[in-house]
Amino acid sequence: MSEKNKPLPGPGTIVGANVKLTGALKDINDITVHGQIDGEVTSDKNILVAENASIKGPVSAQTITVAGKVNGTINAVQKLELLPQAKVDGSISTRDLIIRSGAIFNGKCQMSKEAVQEKAEITSKEKIKESQEPNYELE
Repeated sequence: MSEKNKPLPGPGTIVGANVKLTGALKDINDITVHGQIDGEVTSDKNILVAENASIKGPVSAQTITVAGKVNGTINAVQKLELLPQAKVDGSISTRDLIIRSGAIFNGKCQMSKEAVQEKAEITSKEKIKESQEPNYELE
């Protein structure tokens, strides 16, 4: 990987409360969502969906904490936590699941290590494929 394409360390991405985003959001660092996203949200680390936030689309990361609304599939490789204010409509897969009293979950749950690993491997293969594609940058 050249210096130009090397990921920079940093705080990650924060989607503000007044932000309405349509499309895919991907970051190698943490993602915190306070606003609304209509599309895929992917992080190599952690995702926090704050109390007044909403996501319509798939969400995947190592650990995911939901206090707001998610309408779509969730793939948390390590851990998924639904806080008391959370409302999730969609299938979830994770190794470790915590659903706090008051949280609402409608969907299917899969907690086998093999299924979570398989999804993570597919995601890794997709990332490798993407990294092999030409990357053009404007200067």
